[in-house]
Amino acid sequence: MGRLRRGWRHGAHQDELAGQAVRRLGRCQCGSHLDDCGPAAVRDFRHGQSARLCLHRAGRRHAMKKQGIPCGLQRGLTLVEFLVAIALMMMVTAATVALYSVNSGSNKTVDASQGLDDTARYVFEIVGQTIRSAGYPGAVPEESDAGASRRTVANVFDACAASAATTPCPILGFDNSKVVDSQGAVGQKNSGGINSSDALAVRFNGASGASVKSRDEGRGDESFTTCAGTAVGLTTEESQLGLSVFWVKELNGEPELYCSEEYNSPGAGASAGWKRPKPQPMARGVESFQVMYGVDCAGPATPCVSDGVPDRWVSASDVGDTNWRNVRAVRIGMILRGPPGSSQGIRDVDDEAELDLYPLGRDFNSSVKFTPPKDGRLRRVYISTFMLRNAV
Repeated sequence: MGRLRRGWRHGAHQDELAGQAVRRLGRCQCGSHLDDCGPAAVRDFRHGQSARLCLHRAGRRHAMKKQGIPCGLQRGLTLVEFLVAIALMMMVTAATVALYSVNSGSNKTVDASQGLDDTARYVFEIVGQTIRSAGYPGAVPEESDAGASRRTVANVFDACAASAATTPCPILGFDNSKVVDSQGAVGQKNSGGINSSDALAVRFNGASGASVKSRDEGRGDESFTTCAGTAVGLTTEESQLGLSVFWVKELNGEPELYCSEEYNSPGAGASAGWKRPKPQPMARGVESFQVMYGVDCAGPATPCVSDGVPDRWVSASDVGDTNWRNVRAVRIGMILRGPPGSSQGIRDVDDEAELDLYPLGRDFNSSVKFTPPKDGRLRRVYISTFMLRNAV
């Protein structure tokens, strides 16, 4: 208590001295010589106490004195003010981080969505072009007595091998299948497709821009190409028809749509003859590839009456060997997935079944579905239908 009183008296004494200095300096006019202001004023001035600074300090001390607070006890912010400032700073920081996270997640989702759309567009462009060329006869003769020129390509994708003297099958499919991944084995398949994905095979003739009147093949003019972009030449032999196969393979944990091709290379030497190159990847992130076939028949027990319009949609296992030539349309359904972190979360649902995806459409075929894992990936379903233009 004694120290506080002595500090108060010391502060009052300093205020009195400051007031005297102000009064002495106030008598001096602007531009006066220091000697005219008196010894005390000269001493204060030389110690750096200008008139304005003295007035400011004197006014401040006078105000503090009226409030009853000693001047020496004022130091910065109070604890409450400091805590409020910290709280506001933390709120602003949290809001900034949250806004950045939301914007970053939205950008990833938008980028992934655009990437999936581009992938689907590309796949449907290639697959659709191949399906529309299915069954193109070219120069293969239609008469049934063509002999050796009508022999059928010997692989398991040819369901018409028992009827070599008839029109070759333009399109073939297999449920839950994949191609053996080894060069020279395109004609083999295994069951157990990735996520029960199907395999689709398309056969067609090529074009060379010139008429072919014998069994000699012509060099392709790229009017008709395989799924890998290889030009198929015009031929009179069924054994030289081009073949494109679409199927799904998993590579390094990522499912991809692959293209396998078979074609005849014209010419002579080692580069000529029947070719089965190594399968090539087409599109990344194809998690499910499902195919349905529109058959031009009134029913399974009724002989087919062709009117060019699909009467029923069936899977590959329900088409039957005798009805592959009656396929008039193909429906492709895919589930594409984006990179990790491309999804903004899964909505809360009462029934987990509501999260299931239907690659062919829930109303079209509800038996084919896919339950996505909760891995933070964006997934979308894409569906398209293609007509076989060369079906007769």
